[in-house]
Parts: sequence; structure tokens; C-alpha cells
Amino acid sequence: MTLLNDLLDEIFLWVVSLIVDTFFREVSIRGSYNLPSKGATLVVIGPHHNQFLDAGLATHAIHKINGRRTLFIEAAVSLRKPIIGPLSRWSGAIPVERAQDLLTNKTGIIRFKDAKKDPLTIVGEGTRFTVDCEVKGLIGLPESGGNQKIAEIISDTELKLAKPISKQRGVDMLTRGTTYKSAPKIDNHAVFKEVFRRLHAGELIGIASEGGSHDRTELLPLKPGVGIMALGTVSEFENTEVTIVPCGMNYFHPHKFRSRAVLEFGAPITVGPEDATAYRNDSRKTVDKLMDAITTALKSVTVQTPDFETLQVIQAARRLYSPPNKTLPLPLVVEMNRNLSIGYSKYKDDPEIQHLKESVVKYNKKLNYLGIKDYQVDHITKNRFHTLLLLTQRTVSLLFLLVLCLPGTVLFSPVFVACKVISQKKQKEALAGSSVKIKAIDVLGSWKVLIALVVAPICYFAYSLLGTCLIFKYGFLSKTFLHAIVAFVSCWILLVSTTYSAFKIGEVGMDIFKSLRPLILSLSPESRDLDELKEERQRLSGEITKVVNELGPKVFPRLDRQSLARLEEEYEAEVEERESRSRSRSRSRSRSRSLSRTSTQSGFSENKMPNLSDVSIFPDTMRLREHTVSPNSSSNSSFVNLDSAVRDSATEYGEPRVGLLSKVRNAVLKKRNEEAQFGSKKID
Repeated sequence: MTLLNDLLDEIFLWVVSLIVDTFFREVSIRGSYNLPSKGATLVVIGPHHNQFLDAGLATHAIHKINGRRTLFIEAAVSLRKPIIGPLSRWSGAIPVERAQDLLTNKTGIIRFKDAKKDPLTIVGEGTRFTVDCEVKGLIGLPESGGNQKIAEIISDTELKLAKPISKQRGVDMLTRGTTYKSAPKIDNHAVFKEVFRRLHAGELIGIASEGGSHDRTELLPLKPGVGIMALGTVSEFENTEVTIVPCGMNYFHPHKFRSRAVLEFGAPITVGPEDATAYRNDSRKTVDKLMDAITTALKSVTVQTPDFETLQVIQAARRLYSPPNKTLPLPLVVEMNRNLSIGYSKYKDDPEIQHLKESVVKYNKKLNYLGIKDYQVDHITKNRFHTLLLLTQRTVSLLFLLVLCLPGTVLFSPVFVACKVISQKKQKEALAGSSVKIKAIDVLGSWKVLIALVVAPICYFAYSLLGTCLIFKYGFLSKTFLHAIVAFVSCWILLVSTTYSAFKIGEVGMDIFKSLRPLILSLSPESRDLDELKEERQRLSGEITKVVNELGPKVFPRLDRQSLARLEEEYEAEVEERESRSRSRSRSRSRSRSLSRTSTQSGFSENKMPNLSDVSIFPDTMRLREHTVSPNSSSNSSFVNLDSAVRDSATEYGEPRVGLLSKVRNAVLKKRNEEAQFGSKKID
């Protein structure tokens, strides 16, 4: 049975790898030395910008780093869906029920008893609150009017909410009267116990602690479930340590096919016996303190901006800043974006910075008007003969590539159409049902993959069946069962190869196609606009480089003209070390899966522990027995103070961030010592 489970695990990881390699053009990993190779580990991912793909990408990266399998905490409603459900169960996901997913229509009409004086008391007509509702359950309004917990049920026609309805649409509905839904109270005690057991067994669990996917430019407030998981485990099992590792999901275009991504693992936070004691004495304060550390750690590996316009300005400033004379690795691009974002948050009120921002915004608008990208501006030339020659060469190349990829594109067109139509439909549904999404582009990438997983095999099957019939019709093979199997499999392999070739050729062709517009504009009467744009870029580049070089060292003491070169050297050292470990694992025998251990009780006083049945991994606030969390909880740390928070986070939880080269060397030495000790024990 163990061999079968191992085989199924390997097949699942192969499928995930295939999905990741197909959807993403490039995936880079940074900070891999921060991820433990064994022991109880919680990986907290964020921002949750790619609904289901986030979990697949993190699973793929973690297995690539040290061969470990990741078990994700997932909303139980996902496991009930037709496509994602089987994949989630196959992955070993731990389901968590959410009250909002269990909302069902109830009879009667509800409204405010007195909207102005009492926004908490709800009265009903034809309602059965004592039967249909439950204290600490959920009451929901139609058309995304909002949901709220029930504090008290007074009678069949009257109840009190725990908090006022926040959405104006919901307030308007309750003022004039509306239908409603309700859901029972969710008891997550069993889920937490299962997580405690798995962590005690040394497994690695992943969680998106924001609670749901979104498309905002900054982290949403983290839910306290991850803190309770870590602290609950070390309290339940004596002498146990849990390592929490933040994982920044940095996408360039999360919803687009063949995009790029950078996964950055931050400095780990260790939760041990001392924290268990503090948790027993004051669970709320201890969880709150840990969540503050996790939030800070996660912000240190992600790019945080208050809005999309600021993000565009930061990205443009990074491109305009004078880099080395070669393309930077993606992780260093993310590092520069993050540093510029932190620096901007400190000096955004400076007149010079405000002037630069306005100039960059105007520059971006000119790029959009001309329909070109920033990286294409530097390649503009006034030599019209050279431009014409280059345009002709690239046009011929594009036509040639178009012919090559045409068969695969035509055959796979039903998949493209289905992905586009259905994913946009899901986008509209997600936007209508969410209060945090801006455009709901976070669901597009995941649904494109899920739809392709269904439609593509159907296409391949239909085409292979048609190909087999044609082979028999024209007498290429005799009509036997064996020949039918051979013909069908051969057609299937040919189709897969054709579509894959179309993907790869299409990538090159798309790059060439994007380069044509600047060449055409260079030969048109608008070429003067391009010349002015090039001059403006050079001026902006000089101004931004000067400002960064002056203000940068005030924010980051190590920032100087050699910073990027050092970072690139450190990143290359990490990549080399990771590849070395990967080769070493491939030569060794497969790791055995973690065995479940028998749970042991710690024996501490029950009344000092939180009531886990009242705690959800997904709500906006943590509810502990006889406690409520203040809305001004320290876990919502300020973006403006991020740079100081990163330095201060090395006090009680976590550790200081040191040079990457030294960390890599230490990791190598530690790994070799462990292997040497393991070898000596084996000999003994």
C-alpha cells in the first residue's frame, strides 16, 4: 500500500509540474535555504493572487527545493467542485468548512427593527429564526449584500447580529425588507486537531492565510488560523517545534498564459516550548503577537503598494533605473520593485518624489498611446534603411513561424475559446460575490488551467478517434484491435507534440510581433514622437538613478552602486546550490513518506486554552473564549513602517536577515554534516 501511495504521489507531482511548466513561461525561486528539509513546517503564502494555481505552484517549488510534499489547507467547498475536487483530494488537501459556503435560502422577509437607533436588531415576517438560524451561525443577504454572524436569537421573528452590516447595499436591503439566507455555526475543532497531529508527525502544511484569493496590490489582513495551528501544536505536544516560513507569490501577469513568477521564501519563524507556555497563559495576546511577526515576514518577501497606479510607477521606475548591462534575473527584479516600494512609502511626500511620480505617469501614458513597451524605446533608431531591413526580416520570420504553428493553433482553438469564455464568466461570478476583489482577475488563470484539463483531453480523444478512422479508411493499417490501439496512441502523441510545438513557436512569434510596432512607427510620420519619447526616457532615467543613489542608502544601508551585482552573485550561488541538492536527491533512493504518530495529550489546564470550535481559519477576526480581538490588532501592521518592522521582527520571533552567500554556505555545511552523521549511524 505504501508503494502504491508513493506512486500516486509521484504521478500527482508530475501532473502539477506539467501544469506549472505549461502555464508559466518562467518560474524562479529565491530563499530556498530558508525552507527546512524536515520537521513540522507551516508555509504561509501570499498575496493570494491566483486562486488554485498558487497552491500548485508552491507545491511544485517546495518539492523542487527539497523533495517534500505539501498538504494545503483548503476550503471544503472546493473539494465538492467537479474538477478541482478530485485534484484537491488527490493532493491530500485538508478541508476546512466555511459558513459562507453553507448559506441556504430561508422563508420570510427580514428588515431592521429600527435602522437609525439599532443597526443590530433584525425582525422578520413569516420567519422561523429559532429553527432556521443558530447563534454564532451566519445570516446572509442576496446579491452580495453582505453576511454577518448571529449574536442572539430572541424569537422566531427577532434576532441580533454580532456586528452591523458593513455594505451599503445590505443596509438598503434591510431598510426596505429582503429575503435572506442562513448557515449553521462551524465547529473547526476537529480540523485544528488534525493539523496538530500532522505537524507533530513532521509534515509540511501550506496555507493562504488571507483566507481567499484577490487582485489587490497589497496583502489583506491575515487570518489567525495559522498562528493557532503553530501554537496549538507546540502546546498539544511537548518539546515540539514548528517552523513557519513566509512564501511571497510574486507574479508579473498572474492571469495570463505563459507568464512569469517568482517565489521567495523568507526568514523562518520558530515556535517552540516557550511560546507554548505563553499561549496557555494568554492565548489571545500570544496569537496576536505571532500574527504580527508573520505579517511582517510575509511583507518582507512581497511587493506592497497602496494602489495599482503606484505599482505601475514603481515598476516603471525600476525599469528606468540604470541597471547592469545585462538582463537581471527575475528574483532581482522583484527585489528592486520591493526596495523602491519601501523607499517610496518613506519619501512619497517629498516634492521631488511627487514630481518624479507625475513625470513617470505621463511617460507611461505616452507609451500606452503609441502602443509600445518601455524596453522597446531604447532600440529605436533613426537609420531608416536599417529599420526597414529589420522590419522586413522580422515580418518574413513571423509569417514563417505562423505557418509552422498554424496546425497546432487550429487544432487547439476549441480549448482557447472555451478557456476565454468560461474563465470570463467565472470572473464575473467571483466579482459579484466578493467584497475585496477589484476586477477578479485572480480567478482567470486558475480557471483557464482547470478548463484546459477537461477540454484538451476531449479534443485529443475526438481528433485521435477521427485519425484512427481515416487510417483504417485509406488502408494504412489492417482493421485489428491491436492496430486500432497503435493508431489511436500514435495520433494522440502526434497531437500533443503538435500543440506543444505550437506553444513554443507561438512564444517566439509573439515576441517578434510585439517588436514590429516600434519599427513601423519609426518609418511613419509619428517617428518624431518616438525621438521625443527616447529623449524623455533618458532624462527620466538620469533623474531616477540620481534620486535612488542619494536616498537609497538612507533606507537600506547596504545599497550602493555594487548592490545589484552582489545580489546577482548571491542568487547565482543559491541556484547552483539548489541544483546540486537536486542532483544529489535524484541519485539517492526515494524518500519514505512521513508516518503518522500516535497523538499524546499534554495535560495542561483546559480552561487556559482557547475553544477551537469557535475559531475559524477564514473569518476577519479571531474569536476566543471570553475574548474578542480589537479591530486595531497589531497584526495589521502599517505599510509605511514596513522597513523598520522588517528589522524589528528579529526580536522574539524569527531571525535577522543575513547575507545570502553566508546562508548558502552554512546550509551546505549543515547538510553535509547531517549526511555524514546519517551515514555513520547507518554503518553502526
